[in-house]
Amino acid sequence: MREFYGEVIIKKDSILYHTSNDLFSLKSEKDYHFLFCTFHPSEWYYGEEYITFITLKKDISLFFMIEFNNNSVPFSCLSKITNNNIHLLKITHTKSQLLYYSNELKNNNFDGWFNSNVIDKTFIEVGLINDKNIFEILKTEKIKKDWCRHNNANNIVTQKKWGLKYKICSIEIPVIFRLNKRYKEHIEKYLENAINNKFYLKYVFQILLINSELYYHDGDLKYIYWNITNF
Repeated sequence: MREFYGEVIIKKDSILYHTSNDLFSLKSEKDYHFLFCTFHPSEWYYGEEYITFITLKKDISLFFMIEFNNNSVPFSCLSKITNNNIHLLKITHTKSQLLYYSNELKNNNFDGWFNSNVIDKTFIEVGLINDKNIFEILKTEKIKKDWCRHNNANNIVTQKKWGLKYKICSIEIPVIFRLNKRYKEHIEKYLENAINNKFYLKYVFQILLINSELYYHDGDLKYIYWNITNF
């Protein structure tokens, strides 16, 4: 999987975020196979009341689950990997499906996945396997919305204010991308488009790529198939 797709390495002590409607309490791995996080709550915030700070207890390896279309726009490759016409705006994974994903990742020595979330606008989702050796909960508190969205009201562009309360880890502790070389052209085009866009640096993915260490390796594409049909 690493050879044909790639991995993302996030360093020990990096902070990720999980938002929820209620005070967060982590369930056991048996009942809760993944903990879904993000690098900044503004990309994963739908009016939830609480934010939980997640710290990594070791360097983690995530399966890179993003593909690009002809215009180098990123999207989740989950539909391709599962050979299902998954509607990512409506999908609710079953407990059995999540267990299947978790087992596939474990079998390939991954700690989770690095994926585009349900909106597919390069909002990044980090799905951590629910394992106490991978992460720990620092605290949960009322979310502080110290950012603003982009807007173009009256043709005046307002850049996103990321805020100071929720750090994006790559700025302080670089994230490492080790990807198949077939991604290189797309990522370079994606960053070129981002730089030329009046809403420059509006997504975490752009910030991560600009501040991260990028490496590419040889290897032909071999499609991976996760058979979740019966789950």
